[in-house]
Amino acid sequence: MRNLISLCGIVAISAMGCGPSGPDIEGVHGKVTMNGQPLRNASIVFMPVESGRPAGARTDEEGMYVLNFSGGRQGAQAGEYKVRISTASDPMAQEDGSTTPGSPETVPLKYGAQTTLTATVVEGGDNEFNFDITSEGPVAQAEDGY
Repeated sequence: MRNLISLCGIVAISAMGCGPSGPDIEGVHGKVTMNGQPLRNASIVFMPVESGRPAGARTDEEGMYVLNFSGGRQGAQAGEYKVRISTASDPMAQEDGSTTPGSPETVPLKYGAQTTLTATVVEGGDNEFNFDITSEGPVAQAEDGY
């Protein structure tokens, strides 16, 4: 019986922190522009510099985004991030059998695979990150894997 109680205690303790809430996250939002114009339908991904999960979003018609974490939660964990921005997308098969064409990359490598952009998400702070990028510089080609 004592072993059963110990086992139940271990299970209860190990289950703490494993609930649907997951790790603490902070709301993150902002705007992406290229050459001063909203960058529409772009992917923006915050990649943790150290440990943690990435968070990402797609910009709207005004270039605005709100990061998505996981499990339907919006935001990112507090910490340092490299930020990648991309407009490339793969073709997608539709239910009717047709294919929606993908879109080419228009964002230079220095903001994508070779990003120089960073952000620091803070606990309880205003985590608004606006990125005004330029079209100057080499752009990844499809064979580069974007």
